[in-house]
Amino acid sequence: MVRRRQGFTAAQSKTTSRRLRTATLGTHVPRKVRTGSMNAESVGFSSARRQRRAARGFVNNVRPVDGAAPRTPRRMSHREFARGVQRRARVRAVAAVLACLAVVAAVAVGVGVLSLFGTLDGKLALKDSDAASVLVPASADDGAFYAVVAANLDANGLTGAALVRVDAASKAVAAVSLPAELQVSSADGEARTLRETAASGDAALIGAVASFAGVDVSHYVEVDAQGLADLVDGLGGIEVEVAEEVDDPAAGDVYLPAGTQTLDGASALVLARATNFEDGLETQAENQRALLSSLSLRLLGGDAMGFLALIDKVGGTFGTDMSANDARELADSLRGMDASSVTGALVPGYESASGDAPAYVASRSAWASLMEQVDAGQPLVAEEVAAVDPGSFTLTVRNGGGVTGAAAQAAETLTGLGFQVAETGNADAAVYTETLVVYQDAAYEAAAETLVSALGFGRTVADAGSYTFETDVLLVLGTDWKPSS
Repeated sequence: MVRRRQGFTAAQSKTTSRRLRTATLGTHVPRKVRTGSMNAESVGFSSARRQRRAARGFVNNVRPVDGAAPRTPRRMSHREFARGVQRRARVRAVAAVLACLAVVAAVAVGVGVLSLFGTLDGKLALKDSDAASVLVPASADDGAFYAVVAANLDANGLTGAALVRVDAASKAVAAVSLPAELQVSSADGEARTLRETAASGDAALIGAVASFAGVDVSHYVEVDAQGLADLVDGLGGIEVEVAEEVDDPAAGDVYLPAGTQTLDGASALVLARATNFEDGLETQAENQRALLSSLSLRLLGGDAMGFLALIDKVGGTFGTDMSANDARELADSLRGMDASSVTGALVPGYESASGDAPAYVASRSAWASLMEQVDAGQPLVAEEVAAVDPGSFTLTVRNGGGVTGAAAQAAETLTGLGFQVAETGNADAAVYTETLVVYQDAAYEAAAETLVSALGFGRTVADAGSYTFETDVLLVLGTDWKPSS
């Protein structure tokens, strides 16, 4: 006997339909079937059977067949759909992991860069220096700033210094050489050499140079003998144009012929130290500026990372207040600068003697003219100053402007500069508005010019019998004289 298969009961049909609706995606299938609420009539199906099944709430998930038009559907099983969901979830998970790795890499790079800069800052930092107390930050509106570069290349301390103006906007550098024996006014008003001033600390040296030049100094760099040699060797040598042959046993046992030379650390140190030239300080200053220019151009070569790598290699050979990042930004702004963009000069003046020690006295008028060129960013051309030894002639100082104590104060200042002041006093009348330097013998005209240069003001006068004095030269102070002079 064949038993006929029974169909779903009403209860089983409802349960099955509810389960299918729960597992079916699509907003066109309502959560609860209500008579007259189905939209199966508005959906096109390929057969009447599918139309009836849709009316009962049973619609298979569909997706476009690969490569077919979007309207062409094919049946997708629940398993395929689940696999697609899992695949998309895996893609999202991989993307999230990659994003996390990118963030971690960025953080690692940032930490590495900060660590590198921190290391370089430690190598560049000035040791036991008070320089920061007198440095004045450069103006953000002006692309130029002043820096003092100090070289301590022998046992006597400061060998020489330079006042450097850096103009990043025009990619130009002007360097004025300052001999170690240059007479400057210290903080207490006393006349001292730069070497004596530097012995009191970096701040004293920077302050004296800033006051002497009438500018604000924003940065400071110092290097010693070992540092200079290591720096040049670390760069693999530098090329320098040697103006005059160098053969100075006091500077070292290296001989350098005139002309273009490739120097290692030892020969660079000898070039910077040598002084036994025909023009003495002028040639030494020229050699030191050539070294400074060559070193600067080498440090500025290459890209930013190359610069940082080079600083890391030679770091510790010199000290500066600048951070590694500040130095990198400066190098970036000056990149492309060549030797023609670097100009220099020796502070105009003459060698003298103050007591038993040698001294270099600046010509105030010529110095003021040179600083005008520096401030304007012009090529530097220093005026020639008569090289008459202040100790080779005698001097009378008289107060002709009525300023109390003027003659005594001026005599003290001039004595400190090496002049032989034989007499002081008042003029016959306090009617002089201009300072005069008077000479009777033409042989002392150059001496009178030397005195005017040392004062930085005044006018020379050839006496025709109007003045009475017994020394070689007479100085009559007018109201244009100020105690600070």
